[in-house]
Amino acid sequence: MTNYPKKQKKTAEQLEAERQGAKLFGKHVSEEKSRVLLVITLLSCAAPMVLGVRMWSRIPELVPSGLIGTNGQDDSIPRWMVALGLPALMCLLDFLAHFQLKQHQKKMTVPPAHVRLVGRWGFPIISVLFCSGMIRQSVGAEPLTVVFLAPCVLGLLLMLLGAHMFDCPKTSHVALRFSFTEGNDKNWLAVHRFAGWCWLVAGLLVIVAAMLMEAASPVMAALVLVAMAAPVLYGYTRASRLG
Repeated sequence: MTNYPKKQKKTAEQLEAERQGAKLFGKHVSEEKSRVLLVITLLSCAAPMVLGVRMWSRIPELVPSGLIGTNGQDDSIPRWMVALGLPALMCLLDFLAHFQLKQHQKKMTVPPAHVRLVGRWGFPIISVLFCSGMIRQSVGAEPLTVVFLAPCVLGLLLMLLGAHMFDCPKTSHVALRFSFTEGNDKNWLAVHRFAGWCWLVAGLLVIVAAMLMEAASPVMAALVLVAMAAPVLYGYTRASRLG
């Protein structure tokens, strides 16, 4: 009989290293933050549907895809697929990505490379930029002009920043460092959590507004300014109230 080498037991240091690696590369988050990000990213993936519905009458019933099928003809995509189906597909893929990350987090294992790469924001980014660009192209407009792209990117960046702030640790290089947060752990958590909510919601609203107006507007600028200032005002009033 062939003698197989016995599997050596891992030391406490090795097990701890694996747990830390799973936490780092597995993109672990709290249960509450996981639910919040799932809802926000699903709504972001669905945002191009607003543009699709608004442009529905201008989208051809069959949209050329640029891909040649086996019959030598262009594989056209039906209107409903361009306007609604592709964003819905991004929603499904986003849900699956979140589900896989959650399952690996429960098992304290590192997810596969492609899951880590996509993470929780890969499909919202693809949907907001690619799906909306395809809808615009189907009606003969430039897919991603600067005036349309700028608010979309701004909204995505604002949501990414909000996700970071939601449970921002004191060791983070990107944080709200004011006198009313630095000296009080409860204020630190409350202000950053408030900022996370503000910026996640504001980013989503900016993207939806871009789908409605297809350009930056004073309303968007005002929304971003209010969202950026709100956590500071909240922190200051909270610190004053608590003394």
